[in-house]
Amino acid sequence: MEYFEYSQMREKGREYFNSIDHNTALSKIMVQSMDSILNFSANSSENIKEYQLKKISQLVDYAYLNIPLYKKKYDEVGYKVGSIKSFSDFEKLPFLYKEELIENFPHGIVKDLNSFMLSTRSSGSSGKFVTLAVNLDAIYQDTLQGIRQFIKQSNGIYKKEDNVLFIYTCPWWIENISGEYRQSFLPTTCKFEDAIETIKQVKPVIISTYPTYLQGLCQYDIDLGKFGVKLVIVHSEQSSEQMRNEMSKKLNVEVLDEYSSEELTRIALECPHKNYHLEEDACYIEIVDSKTKKKVADGTSGVVVGTNLLNNATPIIRYWQGDIASLATEKNCACGSNFRILDHIQGRQMDCIISNKNIIPASSFMDLAYNWYLEFKIPIHGMTYQIIQTELKNIDILLQKGLFRLSNDDIEKIKQSMYMLIDKSINVTVKFTDNFVYTSNKFKPVISLINRGENG
Repeated sequence: MEYFEYSQMREKGREYFNSIDHNTALSKIMVQSMDSILNFSANSSENIKEYQLKKISQLVDYAYLNIPLYKKKYDEVGYKVGSIKSFSDFEKLPFLYKEELIENFPHGIVKDLNSFMLSTRSSGSSGKFVTLAVNLDAIYQDTLQGIRQFIKQSNGIYKKEDNVLFIYTCPWWIENISGEYRQSFLPTTCKFEDAIETIKQVKPVIISTYPTYLQGLCQYDIDLGKFGVKLVIVHSEQSSEQMRNEMSKKLNVEVLDEYSSEELTRIALECPHKNYHLEEDACYIEIVDSKTKKKVADGTSGVVVGTNLLNNATPIIRYWQGDIASLATEKNCACGSNFRILDHIQGRQMDCIISNKNIIPASSFMDLAYNWYLEFKIPIHGMTYQIIQTELKNIDILLQKGLFRLSNDDIEKIKQSMYMLIDKSINVTVKFTDNFVYTSNKFKPVISLINRGENG
């Protein structure tokens, strides 16, 4: 699918989505199932597992019968419809890797191309973007689980009349439900001063953003509590508890973490008691040994592998998330949730870029790169990228060599787009390479090689 075809499909999708009365649909779902969604974490672990196994069995059968990528993968291991009767059956299926989603886009990862009318893309925290189709029911369920997230993480402070401000890559599909559960949006390319003015005006009870963007707000010594903010949720980049506590003191508001990905949606949420509870009805998580690929015991670190239980337009089954974590041996938490607890999460750390003494968060550059394809119409789908500040006045943009041929005009668009965020005195160079930079054996799409003591 060329960019033109995909952009046409997205536009068709917008028209389709905007033609639907989402308020009526969501209000009906809330009457039928909101109580069970809100209280799902109170279920016994046995009931939760029973729910997950049923969803997994249905999802695997659907993927096998309808999605070419899974048909091929599962035929190779002799899968038959109805074979998933236990978690041990499920663990016999092969893993799914990001590269497979990229290589099989578009035809191999959906039932038909009309599925891409509603789609999303990963934020590129691994340096590669993945385009996924999503179905309407998944959007609705995700929206309602989002309401639960705000209630649980705010310890019940969040109410239906409150506003949540997202400082993020793009706005969520649903802005409100019949005027309640309102969401406001700012892109992370927004200047900090403008973001502060918006916070003063809309008075959100909760702010959801990247930790590096929140670090930027900390430069301004603002008291978010004075503007009605009760909680800030950070996500998409790794942040330490110490870092969140320091930002909390500077901003006079609690800062909690959300561990999530575009592929798996919410994976685990930090509760007010500082435990990360898996979102068991959003995705099913396994921890496996990186070498043997076998499930490890609770308390043992391994690779996070996840299955998205909400979306079947592009099914994500046994997805190799790539982060390292362990499942806690201690099951109980004072918050009352019976969801399993994830420990020692080692996700991807990000750097900030310095421009004219201003700190610009990595998330802003990730959002910019996200829009090279969507808004600037540059054909870089699946191309690895890396933005590196080598000196105060020099930034290199590394692009994967040989994957696509970009025109000189495309390259110039990429260079000029950087000046939406940085001072024009900084030199930007675009290079094609297969030799990307790794720090501490990890790949990061945005790296600063200056002030290493501060930025890690």
